[in-house]
Order: sequence, then structure tokens, then C-alpha cells
Amino acid sequence: MNLEFWLEALVAILLLVTAGYCFVLNRRLSVLRSSQDEMQRLLDEFVAATSQAENSITALKQASAEAGNALQERVSAARELADELSMIVQSGGSLADRLEERLLSSSASARERGAIGGRGEAERQSESERELREALRRAR
Repeated sequence: MNLEFWLEALVAILLLVTAGYCFVLNRRLSVLRSSQDEMQRLLDEFVAATSQAENSITALKQASAEAGNALQERVSAARELADELSMIVQSGGSLADRLEERLLSSSASARERGAIGGRGEAERQSESERELREALRRAR
């Protein structure tokens, strides 16, 4: 009877150890299950964030294409304006040259008239002509 008692006591102790181990294992499994739920939630959030990023990238590409087109249109318009301004400057330059030639020829004829008719008016004209020539030179 003594041997049976010790065997039954040993089995009871082993059963208690097994029950304790099952309890610890059950706790670890519940932590794992809750972690699995949390991991699934994180994975769902990651998928949503990835989808949102893809949509944002598509929108950004579209916006950059529109901005590029608008910029290209502005550059083209600016080039056209620059060409037009260049033509205006050239026209203004040739007009200034013609005015200067006329001033020089009228100055020469005014000097001739001044030598013949009097110097007061010729001097006034040549002074105004000089001012006009100087203004034309500054404008260039």
C-alpha cells in the first residue's frame, strides 16, 4: 500500500504540474491571439494607407502634368511676347535712326538758314535738337 500511495502521489503531482503548464500555455495562447488580432488590424491599416498613397500618387502625377502643360503654355506665350518686343525694339531703333538723320539734316539746313536769316532761331532749334538726340541716345 505504501508503493501505491507514492505512485498515486507522483501521478497527482504530475497532474498538478501538467495543469499548471496548461494554464501558462493557455495564457500565452491568449496573448498570441490578441496579438494576432492586433496584427490583423495593423495589416488592414497598412493596406488602407497603401491604397491612399497610390491614389495620392496618381493625383500628384495628374496635377504635375497639368502644371507642366500650363507652364509650357506660359513659356510659349512669353516667347511670343519676347519676339514681339524684339520686333518693337527693332522698329523703335530704326525709327530713332530715321529721326536722328532728319534732325541732323534739319540741323544742317537750320544752320544754313541761320547764316542767312539770323542766328537766334537756329540756336534754339539746335539746342532742342541736341536735347532730342540726347534723349534718343539714352533710350537706346
